[in-house]
Amino acid sequence: MTTLYSEQDRFNSLVEASPMPTAIYKGEDMVISSANQAMLDLWGKNDSIIGKPLREGVPELENQSFSGILKKVYHTGESYYAEEAQVDLVVDGVLQTFYFTFTCKPLKNERGETFAIINTAAHLTELVMARKQIAETQERLFFALSAADIGTWDLDPINNKVNWDARCRELFGFAKEGDIKYEEVLSCIHPDDKSFVNEAVLSAIDSKTEGQYDIKYRTLSKENNVLRWVHCKGKAYFNEEGIAYRFAGSAQDITNEMAARRREQQLITLINNNADHMTVADMEGNIIYMNKASRLMLGVDLNADVTQLSAKDFYTREELDRVQNHIIKEIDVIKGWQGNITLLNYKTKESIPCRVSYLLIKDPVTDEIIGRGATARDLRPELRAKAELEKLAAIVDSSEDFCNYCDINGNTVYINPSGIELIGINENHILSSNLFSYHSTASNDKIKNEIFPILFSEGRWSGELELIHQKTKEIIPIHKQLYMIREEITNAPVAIAGIARDLRPELNIRKILADKNAALQNAVHELEFLANTVPSVVWTSKSDGNLDYINQRWFDQTGKSDEETLGARWAENVHPADAPYALKAWKHSLETGEPYEIEFRCLDKFGNYRWYLVRAMPLKDSNGNIVKWYGTNNDVHHQKELEKQKDNFLGIASHELKTPVTSLKAYAQVLESMFKRSGDFKNADLLSKMNKQVDRLTKLISDLLDVTKINSGRLQFNNTEFDFNEMVEEVVEDVQRTSFRHIIKKDLHFNKMVFGDRDRICQVITNLLTNAVKYSPEANQVIIYTENDHDNVKVCVQDYGIGISPALQDQVFEQFYRVSGSKEHTFPGLGLGLYISSEIVKRLGGKIWVNSVEGKGSTFGFSIPVLKD
Repeated sequence: MTTLYSEQDRFNSLVEASPMPTAIYKGEDMVISSANQAMLDLWGKNDSIIGKPLREGVPELENQSFSGILKKVYHTGESYYAEEAQVDLVVDGVLQTFYFTFTCKPLKNERGETFAIINTAAHLTELVMARKQIAETQERLFFALSAADIGTWDLDPINNKVNWDARCRELFGFAKEGDIKYEEVLSCIHPDDKSFVNEAVLSAIDSKTEGQYDIKYRTLSKENNVLRWVHCKGKAYFNEEGIAYRFAGSAQDITNEMAARRREQQLITLINNNADHMTVADMEGNIIYMNKASRLMLGVDLNADVTQLSAKDFYTREELDRVQNHIIKEIDVIKGWQGNITLLNYKTKESIPCRVSYLLIKDPVTDEIIGRGATARDLRPELRAKAELEKLAAIVDSSEDFCNYCDINGNTVYINPSGIELIGINENHILSSNLFSYHSTASNDKIKNEIFPILFSEGRWSGELELIHQKTKEIIPIHKQLYMIREEITNAPVAIAGIARDLRPELNIRKILADKNAALQNAVHELEFLANTVPSVVWTSKSDGNLDYINQRWFDQTGKSDEETLGARWAENVHPADAPYALKAWKHSLETGEPYEIEFRCLDKFGNYRWYLVRAMPLKDSNGNIVKWYGTNNDVHHQKELEKQKDNFLGIASHELKTPVTSLKAYAQVLESMFKRSGDFKNADLLSKMNKQVDRLTKLISDLLDVTKINSGRLQFNNTEFDFNEMVEEVVEDVQRTSFRHIIKKDLHFNKMVFGDRDRICQVITNLLTNAVKYSPEANQVIIYTENDHDNVKVCVQDYGIGISPALQDQVFEQFYRVSGSKEHTFPGLGLGLYISSEIVKRLGGKIWVNSVEGKGSTFGFSIPVLKD
């Protein structure tokens, strides 16, 4: 028994020490007596199958050739070797196909009888699948080139020979067989294109370049002198001496494309220089083309890409609804549609009334409607002229102001009804009256000596005069505008027109306003008294950010006068370390209208800096324009000191906890190892669980330390340049090891280097992944994907878990935030991971966000700059 045990023990040690997947099967039943972890991983099983027959431990192998191979080896005593053999295994609950190179060798006793088989395997699935994929890709490439009517060529620059396929030979007019010299190729190129084609080839085969070749030119067939346009693309390959030994690529016939492009350019040139405003859009309203006149009218830059614009950029919401839901449906296939619509200038948002004609555009092949064309005529000049006429008519016939018309000597020709009523003149006496008969003596002197000379020289005058009521003789103060009317051809003065406004209501309003201003001033004094009684500093600012009022409390706290504070001088009192971000945040609020809320230190009159919570809200008019800012400064120095004491306590407590916890982890690992060596796996498992709890405690302590560092501004960053996707792969692999239920799927589309703190970014991604696993207990997968976002890298982690309600999504990045309600104990933790992640991302110059639907899952994402500024 001792010998057998030693022999078995030796085989087990051999299997465990093997770097390759290895197993031993005993007896005709092929009992799995030993299998290393690599073999268990291949099978997708754990060590519970050891001691079971192979057909029970790995049942899917029973009806496959592998079972027969084992039986043959056992009975014949001969080894078996297979290359790239297909084996179907159940992994993660799914039957999957794998490829292995494996050996099965018999183990024999002293009598030469086989009592076991040792099996080793090499996993070649990826190699086999890659080989198949290459073959399939080559086949698809061949069919694609054939279908696209593309030919291929291969130039040997050293021997000056060109190998062409049949299509290339046809494009250049060469026979189907025979060698072709490079000089012969040049002879088939259009004389006007030959020189730059040759230059492009020589440049491509120059080792100083990247060897790229992409050119369009004309060919003349040697057989029938047919002119063709071809598009050739290729690449040169160089040996160690920098000599091009191969220059290969493709050629495509683009004759029809170039002809169509030429016709299109001719048509576009004609349309673009047309004085009418013309546009083309698809049926969804996406702009395809705008001519020059249309761009100028609608405020679109001549070089702008109009395909990025749509109908919604040129209509009000109401007009867009009218066009999309009514007018487009009324466009006749033959007659089109004509009518008036209102467009918007893209830059100024000015309304532009237009007369528009719509036509439907059809696909010439399928007769399908693919878009609509429009011509527009700007109606503004026409409407302005009409408005001027209507304005003149309104002045003459229905104005409430006094309107009169007289010759250059002052003889009255016309007074409108409002004027007749204002001065109480008899209508029958109008034509016999004179300008000077219904103005006061003082006004008549001013008209003769001052106003008339200005009218004859400058054509207009405005100012205050006095009328006389013809019946009551009351003096009526007016504001009058006088215009000189001249003959159109000779420019000679022929008449004077006047418009006057009765100032009596305005003077009454002025008196009322003066009274109200006095009352308002009293109210201001009362409000100022109230502002000086509150414990906070109260201030107001103009819309440009300059302070125009601050209460007495400011002087009490700082000793600074209004002159030393108002305008922008308040910033002189801010701590130098706080001033930059305080001013930046104030500028942001001024530009966006968002409320201003920030904490910074101000110098008090004793020379000490105290913390203040500063808040400001904008007062807006009915159009949404900011007219005033109202703000307060609240002394929070005592609270800040308390917070500092709290952070110090957390920092000291966390730091002091790290040493005993580290020792506890070390003792637990030593004890676990000792129990495993003694065979006491039950207690070893308990110590393993204890070790995991110690890891959780270490993570909590680390989070508390990070929070104290963040709050005290001591969080360190060690920025380096590193491979971002490689880092993500490592994090996913680490997290995957701790999550047996969830599969972490990767969709990585970012392959650049990033400048930043690698460990801190690892910390952020680890937090997002572990949260996704923790908060999706009923799901079995988590997705992480990366992508290039201009100058940033974007990372998102998606789960299918409990989700977050919209009301709570803004709170998840706050310090100590946790899931509340009935799930509070289901998902334990301090609520620091997302807060720390948010602070790390912000300090790296990035942003972090969450999109979530309650009950369906969440997607947490962040983006950070790729390179250092």
